Amino acid sequence: MWRTVLSILLYLFVLSGSAVAGPTAKGFLDLFAPRRSIDQLPLGVNAFMNDQRFGSIQSQFLDIRKELGIRYVRVLFNWGSDVQSSPNTQPNYSFYDDIIAAAPKGVKLLVILTGVPDWMYQSGNWIDQSPRTTFVQKWVRPTIQRYRKSKKIVAWQIWNEPNDESNPANVLMDFVDKPVQYLDLLAKADSVIQELTPKRKTVMAATTAINQNYPDTLEYNQELLSLGAQSFTDIWAIHFYGSSIERLVFDTNIPDFLNELSLPIWVTESGKQGTSKQLEYVERFWTLLDRLVPGIERFLFYQYSDGSTTNSYGLRTLKGNSDLYNYLRQH
Repeated sequence: MWRTVLSILLYLFVLSGSAVAGPTAKGFLDLFAPRRSIDQLPLGVNAFMNDQRFGSIQSQFLDIRKELGIRYVRVLFNWGSDVQSSPNTQPNYSFYDDIIAAAPKGVKLLVILTGVPDWMYQSGNWIDQSPRTTFVQKWVRPTIQRYRKSKKIVAWQIWNEPNDESNPANVLMDFVDKPVQYLDLLAKADSVIQELTPKRKTVMAATTAINQNYPDTLEYNQELLSLGAQSFTDIWAIHFYGSSIERLVFDTNIPDFLNELSLPIWVTESGKQGTSKQLEYVERFWTLLDRLVPGIERFLFYQYSDGSTTNSYGLRTLKGNSDLYNYLRQH
């Protein structure tokens, strides 16, 4: 009913000549994605804690929790050569220990397990001739074993954007155009999670933004669904960048797909570049998504801090705080 009404309104809007400036015109957005309060949305944030110019890990966490009122934080536990320099050395967890220790009471952590050290690019270092098995046995299992008693961690996210061909690790894992290979990793990792931390949620990797590179990214998600991915995850994760309003309201494939899922949905990354553009973005597009896809349970902004001097995604930047940061601090 909602999309039928919007389609009629679009037809009348175009006939009136008001859309001559194109689909990104403010009048178009005001009609189909009006700004709405985000106060009732379950908000979270990506915060990787790796830039001390924004303060200590503890002070960043306190800012997120006390000043912004955000409880849900997505953190990155990357498996790199700096963490494990060779197959036979023990992982260095010192940075990740600091993150867990610094997270204040009331913060709920979603931990991303992803990445590969350089020695993984030599197949002779793989367990059972599989990079995916090696990732699970060398990184997922020992990491979950180490932090299994932490009540701050509520979920483990297995990998990040497996379809991104620009990431060499995705090529190594054979994920880019083979969802079945990512499903192999997810199933193996979920088995470990169920064994060691059955009360923690498994969160599948989100692909690159589901509304971009259309329809390839949507089709990757659709194939994961058809292969049975819902059997190995508690949460279906998506990323959403840009606007692509026509793919939400008029071409209904994306919302229809998401509404077919039987699992809760977390938007584990979504954001906007520009410190003066973030508030409008979430007020328009997060609230639109919330209306079109009732199964979305959580929105996590990308990201808390960004040291880039131009086109920053950060709520906090080296040149100042964004309008969304200031809004959250005042509310």
